[in-house]
Amino acid sequence: MRITNNMMINKMMRNLNANINRMDKYQMQVATSKRIHAPSDDPIGISKSMKIRADLSELKQFKANVDDATSFLETTELAVKNIGDALQRLRELTVQASNGVLTDEDTQKIMGEVKELKEQVISLGNTTYAGKYIFSGKKTNEPLFKFDTTLVPPDYVYNVSLKDEVDPSLVDDKIQFEVGINEKLEINTLGFEAFDDVAGKEVGADDSIGMIEMINNIMMHLEAGDTEALSAAIGDVDHYLNLNLTVRSEIGAKVNRMDLVQNRIADDTINFTDLLTKLEGADMGEAIMKLLNEENIYQASLSVGARIIQPTLLDHLR
Repeated sequence: MRITNNMMINKMMRNLNANINRMDKYQMQVATSKRIHAPSDDPIGISKSMKIRADLSELKQFKANVDDATSFLETTELAVKNIGDALQRLRELTVQASNGVLTDEDTQKIMGEVKELKEQVISLGNTTYAGKYIFSGKKTNEPLFKFDTTLVPPDYVYNVSLKDEVDPSLVDDKIQFEVGINEKLEINTLGFEAFDDVAGKEVGADDSIGMIEMINNIMMHLEAGDTEALSAAIGDVDHYLNLNLTVRSEIGAKVNRMDLVQNRIADDTINFTDLLTKLEGADMGEAIMKLLNEENIYQASLSVGARIIQPTLLDHLR
């Protein structure tokens, strides 16, 4: 087979380009500290890398859900705490009014403060988080309480119907946030759980509010000067205080659970990020050594190529 100069030059150029490509590969590894830049670099490794990146993206969304849920729970916890503070002050005033030694002026002062406590409880029932009513179940665009002018006398009632089916397979007003794969947590407290003591797990729109009725009864006894009824009403206030403590403990347990989930997500994120770095990251010592080797090969190929290309027609005529 006759070997021509063109054949030698073409083969030399192919080898030279191959050397340049290998040198470029290791230059890229050294410059970026990454071993994989294209699927062809490591087909199996890139598939694992894509799966880990998908997992990291999922964890990022779970973290956002947990942060949002935690803020929602903290807002609810603060509102329920303030309800408890209002009830505690109502109890103090009821005890004070039941001793039977108050003047009419003192009774009117207590009556005025009880009215303000009632308004405070109503305001807390319509607490919002990011524009959403926290006690209204899934009807977050509607306040929990409304003022019904058709009643005699006009008073506050439930504005929405709420239901807790207990069974998660049934539709109710419990809001669940997804915080992990096949892991959902309830985050909201329904209005009747914080303001009522209903026999079932349901209230309807226009129903009366247990806590408000209890406050109204105390105001009625104050106006009538019925100290015996006021003494009996202390037990009713204590009952709602106990309910308030139960709700606060349930919310606290949910907040603690969210903290644990948040810690788990942070640990998983660190682990997956470390695994991704190991999978895609280049061994810098090995990469630099291979780069130097490829540079030497490239320089040698250039030197050999110069000898191949150098001869001219005059060189052949000598």
